[in-house]
Amino acid sequence: MLSFFSWYCYICNGIAIFLNGILLFLSSHKSIETIRELRYFLSNIAASGIVFGASLLLLQPQTVTRGSMTIRVIHGPAQYLPENALKAVGCVSVISYLYAILSFPLFFFYRSMILANSNMFGQYFTKNTLLITFVVIFILCCIESVFFYYSSIPYADLLDRANRTTSIVEEFENSTLILTQHLRNIDINSQHTTSSSNNVSSGVIQTQEELSLGKHHLSLFGDDYSRNPLIIIFHGTLLVCHVLSYLIILICAHFMLNTLKRKQGTMSQDTFLENELLVHSVFAEAFVPLLFSAPVGANAVLVTVFENSLKWQEFLPAYCMSMVPVLSPLCTIIFIEPYRRAILSFVTLKALRGTINNSNTQNQNNDS
Repeated sequence: MLSFFSWYCYICNGIAIFLNGILLFLSSHKSIETIRELRYFLSNIAASGIVFGASLLLLQPQTVTRGSMTIRVIHGPAQYLPENALKAVGCVSVISYLYAILSFPLFFFYRSMILANSNMFGQYFTKNTLLITFVVIFILCCIESVFFYYSSIPYADLLDRANRTTSIVEEFENSTLILTQHLRNIDINSQHTTSSSNNVSSGVIQTQEELSLGKHHLSLFGDDYSRNPLIIIFHGTLLVCHVLSYLIILICAHFMLNTLKRKQGTMSQDTFLENELLVHSVFAEAFVPLLFSAPVGANAVLVTVFENSLKWQEFLPAYCMSMVPVLSPLCTIIFIEPYRRAILSFVTLKALRGTINNSNTQNQNNDS
């Protein structure tokens, strides 16, 4: 039976994949005429949200801190993968999350330059330039994920510390013991014995096979900054990226609103309101990761200082970060009118009703 934590991860990240899939579809077919590049930006954000949500759904990590060691216990479907595959999935989640974080300041900087002087900067900030910039950001995210991958320490050390300081291993062994006993009962009932000696030898062999079938390694991967300082570089880079991203967003958003007010007389009221709403909506979407990464960062500082995480602190990162790919597309769909209208039309089957009405009108015309 799945725990509440597993149900939460499955439902929350499943919704995130669904919403980002809708946003990705809409951004490839629906764009605001005055800001055509918006769909490229939203497509990248939606794609990264799908990958990030899928990674969290596969991992469902419980982050345990003991001393200087961080142990990530995997509860999701990825628990049956080998250690290197687990770290690879973790790296994918890092790339997708950081890619979205760095895409927001790029969009704000791009729009602020275009609003400042479209004639001067338009020749430099083209579709191809934007694509090249996204590729550069992706490469930087991959470099950060390499730091994360090689900051890990051996599985045996993680298991030893978990065995000595937590009840995780005990709970895992109890669950696998129940499974092993169940397999043993099934095999004993279906076993056909021919002699008492054969029964004994066959029973010993079967028990070993059952143990090998009924048990698997506890899925762990983690790091220790006292043994592998590379994790400090990873967290430091992640912190710098967050701080710079939100500073750029704040400065550019303030500059964009001032520019819009200054140029309000040269554009229509609808265009002005559309651009102003876009700034506020994307600004809100950009601060969704900050809203949920701040308690995760504060929690990481606390467990590092006290060198021992409480039960609720071990699940807090997964609870918080699972909400990021959910709320991000919701902000876009709710606050940006063309996307909201498209969703409402789909939900109310407006296109289907329009087709039926047209068909009825055509039939009436034919009858007349």
